[in-house]
Amino acid sequence: MGQQKESIKMAIKDEILGHFRKMQAKAGDVLAADWLYGDFMANLSTKEQRAFEEIVSEMIQEGLIEYVGGAKPTYAITRKGLDILC
Repeated sequence: MGQQKESIKMAIKDEILGHFRKMQAKAGDVLAADWLYGDFMANLSTKEQRAFEEIVSEMIQEGLIEYVGGAKPTYAITRKGLDILC
């Protein structure tokens, strides 16, 4: 089960970073709450939502994204995050 969880986390990480790539994001650009909550998270299972929370925490610790507050919190890509998109 651990391997399955890791593959779910990697898929979520790829999806988040892929969305930043599609946006042609620059450092500091924020994921749109409509996409994050309406399109992406709305389609995740409970297990995937827990994995989402874990991978986002890991990405923040790695310096790839930053937490952005708000009514519906979202995340901004960092320079380091952009570097791994290339």
